[in-house]
Amino acid sequence: MENEALDKLASLPGMLDIKRQVEQIIQFNRISKLREKQGLKALPQSNHMLFTGNPGTGKTTAARLVGQAFASLGILKSDESKKMPFVEIHHADVTSEFVGDAEKKIKTKFNQAKGGVVFIDEAYAFIGGESSHKEGEKVIAAIVQMMEDMRDEVMVIAAGYSHEMDTFLDSNPGLRSRFTNTVHFPDYSVPDMVLIAHTMFTERDYHPSNGYMDLLANYLWSEKDKKGFGNARTVRNIVEQSIRLHSVRIAKLPHPSREDLTILTEVDIQTEQQQMISEKEMLKKAMKDIQCRLFELDLRDIVSQIPKLR
Repeated sequence: MENEALDKLASLPGMLDIKRQVEQIIQFNRISKLREKQGLKALPQSNHMLFTGNPGTGKTTAARLVGQAFASLGILKSDESKKMPFVEIHHADVTSEFVGDAEKKIKTKFNQAKGGVVFIDEAYAFIGGESSHKEGEKVIAAIVQMMEDMRDEVMVIAAGYSHEMDTFLDSNPGLRSRFTNTVHFPDYSVPDMVLIAHTMFTERDYHPSNGYMDLLANYLWSEKDKKGFGNARTVRNIVEQSIRLHSVRIAKLPHPSREDLTILTEVDIQTEQQQMISEKEMLKKAMKDIQCRLFELDLRDIVSQIPKLR
């Protein structure tokens, strides 16, 4: 991967599927250009992508980096003198009580994103509603139309929970054929989240002690399967809370040293003792995660062989 955005994407934990798909699209684009030069037919391809997964699994970050990579590699037609636009669309941004107003807002958003990415988070929020003028259906129809009209200038990435995104695709007959690239973002493993936390601290000039990191890993093992756990978002909240606790502790020292100002210890992470789990329990959870991941990989191998079996 020769592009800076792709290099950064490759360095992120838990991004194996997106790396593979992006590489396929890039190489397909390169080979298509070579075929055109040789007078061969070049098949059209859709650059639009569907990201599925729980909150905090890196979907928005990946969308920005993929858009930057595609724009810089010429896959998206763009003005090289301008920064790549990244335009987010949320349900609240476009809803309106006036007939036709929501569709106009969609068109405006797409025009703002020319040469870059339209990122639609929780796209299924547009489905249904109590609007008498069927606003949701018209908004989705407008999105489908703009995806077609600006397919060479704008990359659309729609993101959300897996089941709900399936419902979104079924809401308009033109959606599935335009979102041909689907990437699932699995929940982060505890080692991945510990690495994310360490990176966040390093970027802020803090250095967590070994004791702090051990306690953090234990806490994440105890919390990760609970409802509402936010993956990297939860990690960021813990990091920010630890920095605040560290500040309160260090503020009590008369003359804090450079080391005092940077080192985080076990007392800088707020946990309840009853939440801590034993090493045996951590290993059980780790084994369960490994078994689930192996099952996913086995299932993916089976699905990949289906066309060959026909």
